[in-house]
Amino acid sequence: MEDTPIRRLPEDTIADILLRLPAKSILRSGATCKAWRRITTAQHFLVARARRRQPASILAHTYLDAAPWACSSDLLAGFSSEDVALDALPVSSPEDDRQRLLRYPATRLTVPAHCGRLLASSDGVLLFKKDMGFYLLCNPITRQWAELPRLPNEYCKGKFYINSDPEYGFYFHQPSGEFRLLCCSLTRGFWYIVSTGAGKPRHLKLKQEPDLITRFIRPLLTTATMPVALDGKLHWPPIWRCATGKTRITAFDTVSEMFCQMPGPTSRTPKMMKLFEMEGMLAAADFGEEKHVDLWFLEDYSSQRWVHRQRVASPWKYGSGGRPRNDWGMQSVAVAGDDEGNIILGNNDGLVVYDVRKGETVRTVNSVMQRKNRVFVSKHVFKGSTVQHTCFFTPSSADSPLIHSWS
Repeated sequence: MEDTPIRRLPEDTIADILLRLPAKSILRSGATCKAWRRITTAQHFLVARARRRQPASILAHTYLDAAPWACSSDLLAGFSSEDVALDALPVSSPEDDRQRLLRYPATRLTVPAHCGRLLASSDGVLLFKKDMGFYLLCNPITRQWAELPRLPNEYCKGKFYINSDPEYGFYFHQPSGEFRLLCCSLTRGFWYIVSTGAGKPRHLKLKQEPDLITRFIRPLLTTATMPVALDGKLHWPPIWRCATGKTRITAFDTVSEMFCQMPGPTSRTPKMMKLFEMEGMLAAADFGEEKHVDLWFLEDYSSQRWVHRQRVASPWKYGSGGRPRNDWGMQSVAVAGDDEGNIILGNNDGLVVYDVRKGETVRTVNSVMQRKNRVFVSKHVFKGSTVQHTCFFTPSSADSPLIHSWS
């Protein structure tokens, strides 16, 4: 690389500039010159990068004509007539900044169709369910993979020994550096954890019966809102309410590995509520009313005090039929917030960005509101990460466990 004013900048200044780039751009900058690669792979840079809060995106599925499947040994080959492309749509950026993360084949396992094989996202890592009891982790930024220990068949059985959805929570366990999947076996009567640092599932010792807990939370595949990780806990949205309108949120402490309940926002329609994280706070969007969405914030976590801050005009035209009418319809509704005061909310029939600081809707996302594009908004939120975990590996293109391509 020839001598330029940029190359003559102090290394600390270059590092500060590189820290402000999106995750994928940081990886590409390493190919520019050896000096930049040395900066972006240094431990202090990685630590600083990890501390910076990554911009939030919602994930959308785009359906495309199938590409040739290179890995003939894959049992799922030949079942796909189309591919699913997974795109990240940033909360604050223009629609043109939509980023293609990866592309993989759709199969008979893609049920319901809008979910694909994607179960969850945590700390820049996507959780895919390739088969019953078979889970893959993927960091689309570093293009690395990991595999969770496979579950024995009996762990995946539900009532009447029919295959069930045992997965309830996916999170990064900070003390151990492991990615963990929280599961429940209702037939065997216990909760268990599958992690990247273990060879087999680990049973949890809980006082509550599994049936009691699962009355208040839903599996990852069918929940309307993904559990939100904050302050070392996973939080599920309320399902039931009292006659007074008070609700309860179920939380799982990832350190003590115990369940508890805490107050939720007041609502007449808790099944139409979605939780999200914004500026370090737990927040909720209540879609229960026809003409507006109520925004609630847990301003004081220790005292568990919820505050109703704002009322947003509905992203759907009145009478258009776009607004979901039940919790099943809420699965295709997206909500995410960022550190700039913006919230994106809606689905394919209406998707808007609302600025809580200005108190107004600042943008309508039109690209996903056209059925011909075959783009479907999902309930998943993604924050890219360049952290390379020791349990992940970088496969060759021929050995890639799931995808056709990264773009």
